[in-house]
Amino acid sequence: MRILRPRGFALSVHHIDYEALWGRGIRALIFDLDNTLCLWRAGPPDAGVRGLLEGLIGRGFRVAVVSNGRLSRRPEVVSFFEGIGVPVIWRARKPFPFGFRRVLGLFGVRAGQAAMIGDQVFTDVLGGNLAGLYTILVEPLEPTRESPFTRFNRLLERFIRRRRPAQGS
Repeated sequence: MRILRPRGFALSVHHIDYEALWGRGIRALIFDLDNTLCLWRAGPPDAGVRGLLEGLIGRGFRVAVVSNGRLSRRPEVVSFFEGIGVPVIWRARKPFPFGFRRVLGLFGVRAGQAAMIGDQVFTDVLGGNLAGLYTILVEPLEPTRESPFTRFNRLLERFIRRRRPAQGS
């Protein structure tokens, strides 16, 4: 099922070839939060992620985060992203495309100019594909620390992850 297949795979957000994405015409990067940029229900991302995001913004990318999480429960995470000028769309209801479309409108880019980067097939990849984005699946930061719903989804994802090509975007 193509709608569940990402266009690229990477070990983490640090292993994506962002120059290749720029060459493809990608100008906006939409990241998932939990287990993509930081641990599930943990504090803000680490300094390495901050440096990566600031570098991407400096390169000319527009960067946003789309999360199904709740803003009110993580004020320190909100402060982290506000501090570097990255908008966060909370309670996005992925895989529905509403949150992704909101980012596209905010940035003034077409779907073909944006990439969704996340660790889950049934939220990040499916939602990104439904919105017409270039999708990249990364390995979860800590797969043993997730919600029961996500753990269930991981069982279903095994089939899709098994069929992936070589690492890289």
